[in-house]
Amino acid sequence: MLKLNYRKELDGLRAIAIIGVIIYHIEVFVNGNKVFPGGFLGVDIFFVISGYLITLLIIKEIMSTNSFSFKNFYFRRAKRILPALIVMIFISIFFAWIYLTPKNFLQYSNSITSSLFFYSNYFFYFQDLFYNSEDSLLKPLLHTWSLAVEEQFYIFFPIFFLTIYGIIKKKLIIFFTTLIFVCFVGAIFITYSNSTLGFYSNFSRLWEVLFGSLLAVLEVKNKKINFKYDWFLPVLGFLLIIFSYIYFDKYMIHPSHLTLIPILGTFMIIHFIKVNDLTYNFLTIKFFSKIGLWSYSLYLWHYPIFAFARNRGKDLSEYDKIELLGFTFFVSLISYYLVEKPFRKLSLKKSKIFYTVVLLLSILLISFSYKSKNNNGFEDRIHVFLKNTTRENLWEKMTDQQGVCFERNSNFCSFNSINKRSVFLIGDSHVEVLNHSIYSRIKSYPLNYVSANRGGCIYLPNFEKRYIKDNNEYHNCTLESKKNIDRLIGDKKDSIIIIGGDFQAHFSDTLEWKYISKNNKNIMDSFKDSLNEILENNKVILVYPIPAAKFDVVKKIMNEVPKNNFKATEYLNKNKITTDYSYYLKRNKRVVNFFENIKHPNLYKIYPDQIFCDKIVQKKCFTHEGKNIFYSDKHHLSFFGAEKLAKKIFNQILEINNLAKN
Repeated sequence: MLKLNYRKELDGLRAIAIIGVIIYHIEVFVNGNKVFPGGFLGVDIFFVISGYLITLLIIKEIMSTNSFSFKNFYFRRAKRILPALIVMIFISIFFAWIYLTPKNFLQYSNSITSSLFFYSNYFFYFQDLFYNSEDSLLKPLLHTWSLAVEEQFYIFFPIFFLTIYGIIKKKLIIFFTTLIFVCFVGAIFITYSNSTLGFYSNFSRLWEVLFGSLLAVLEVKNKKINFKYDWFLPVLGFLLIIFSYIYFDKYMIHPSHLTLIPILGTFMIIHFIKVNDLTYNFLTIKFFSKIGLWSYSLYLWHYPIFAFARNRGKDLSEYDKIELLGFTFFVSLISYYLVEKPFRKLSLKKSKIFYTVVLLLSILLISFSYKSKNNNGFEDRIHVFLKNTTRENLWEKMTDQQGVCFERNSNFCSFNSINKRSVFLIGDSHVEVLNHSIYSRIKSYPLNYVSANRGGCIYLPNFEKRYIKDNNEYHNCTLESKKNIDRLIGDKKDSIIIIGGDFQAHFSDTLEWKYISKNNKNIMDSFKDSLNEILENNKVILVYPIPAAKFDVVKKIMNEVPKNNFKATEYLNKNKITTDYSYYLKRNKRVVNFFENIKHPNLYKIYPDQIFCDKIVQKKCFTHEGKNIFYSDKHHLSFFGAEKLAKKIFNQILEINNLAKN
C-alpha cells in the first residue's frame, strides 16, 4: 500500500484547525467578547487538507503503479474513520439515555443512522427546517455533518478522477482551477439563495476540497508558484487564518467570497512552506504536532461531551467548560491510542473481518434507532408526569381542513366564520402555544375566531423582516403576509384582537435578522402607530411578555428530580424550581415601560407576570405548580402554563363582549 511522505507541519495545521473549532464550540468569552467567533472555519481548513492528501495519494499511486486500487483506498478510509466513530456513538448512547428528553432522544437516534451512512449533512439540514428545532449546540452528533461531506467526496472523487484522468492528464492544473471557479460560483449562488443549504451542502463545500486537490497537482507536477517573497507567504497564510477566527462570526454568509480568506491562507501554508522557516518551526512545535495527531479524536468527542453537558438544563460556567475540556482531552487520548491508532495498522488481509464487525455493529445501532422511534425516544426513562409535557406539540395543535394553522402567510385559520364579531390571535410562537387553549374556551360562543401566528413574527405591519446573512425575506414573516392580516382586520371591524409575542427579541438589535421600514420610523414607534390605528375600530388585548427561565425547565426537572422518587409532587413542592423576578424585569424592562405609556380606551392589558410570579414576597417566578410544568423549554409555555394564561385572556374577552356571567 502506497504511503505518502509525512509532512509534520500538516499536523500543526490540523492543530490550528481543531483549536479554532473547539474554542468556537466551547463558547469562551473575555470581557463579553467571544474568543474565536470564526473558529468554525477550522472545518474548512480540514476540507483543504483532506483534498490535498487524498488527491496526492491517488495521483502518486497511479504514477508509481500505473493503476489504482479502490479496495485499498476505501479500506484505508474506512479503518481511519469508522472505528472511532462507532465507539463514540455507542458510548454517547449512555449519556443520551441520561440527559436527553424523549423528543431529543428520538432526534438523536435518527441522527445515528445518518452519521453511520454519511448523509448527516442533509439530515441536519432538513431537521433545521422544522420550527423550534433544537439549538445546534444541544445536538450531540451534529458535528458529523462535516465527516459526511468529506466521506461523500472520498466515495465519488476517485471514480470521477480516474474517469477523466487519461483525458486531462496534461491539463490537470487548468482543469482543477476551472473546476474550483465553477464550484465556487455555484456555492455562492446556493448560499445566497438558501444559507442553511449552503452551509450543509457537499457541493457548496466542493471548491474548498478542490483547492487541496490543486495543491496536490501543483506538487506532483513540480509547478510551484514563484514569488519573490515566498518565505513570507506561509506567515501571511497563518495570519489570514487567525484573522478569520477573530473577525468572522456565525452571522457571516458562509461559504462565500469571505471564506476565500482562510482557504487561501491554508493554500499559502501548504504550498509555500519550507523546512526550518518561521511558519514551519512554529507549526512543528511538539504541542501542535500532538494536537494535530489527536485532531480526529478531539473533533469526534468534544461536540457530544459539551452537548450532553448543556442538555442538563443549565448554562455552563467557565469552570464547567475547563473541566469538560480536560475530560475531552482525556477521552480523546484514550480513543486515539486504543481505537484510532491500532486500527490504522490493520492490514488489508483482515478487511473482511473488519467489514463484518462494522456491519454487525451498524445493524445493532440501526436497530436501536428503530426501537427508539417505536418507543417515542424511550419515554419510560423519565417521570410519568413529564411524559405529557414532552409529548406536547402545541404548534401543531390547531388545524383546519388545510392542515396546521401555525406558520401560514395567507389563508389563515378561521373558525365559526358565520358570526359577525371576530376574535383575532396574532403573534409569534409564544402566542401560538395559547391558541388551542383560547379556542377551546371560545368556540361555544357566537364569535368568529381567526388564528394568524408565525414563529419569530410579531405584529409589525410596516416592516420587512430580512435575514442579515443573505438579505432574503424572513420565510414566514413576509410583508405580503402582514398585508393579508391587515386586510382581514379591515374587513372585520369591531373585532377583539389579541396581540402578543416575545417583544424584547424584536424590539432589540440582533445579528440574525433585521427590520426594514419604508417610513424610516423605529420599530417601537411604528408598533405604537399600528396599534393606535387598529384601536380606532377594534378592541385590543395586549399580552405583556411572558416570564422566561434561565434554563430549559423540562430538562432541569428531568435531571434534578431523582429517578427513584415516586413522590415527585412532594419533592417539587419542597424544592421549587424558580427564577428571580428581577430577571424578568431586567429582560423586559424596556418593553414593559413602553407598553405602560400606551393609553387608549379600547386597549386592554394582560400581565403574565401576575400569573407566574410572586412580585411582592418571594420575588420569584415559578416554573411549575407541583408536578404541573408551566414551560416546555426556557420560554415557551406548556399546556398547563398556556391554560393559566388563556383563562385570563378568555375572561377579558368575555368582559369586552359582555358575555360574562353575572
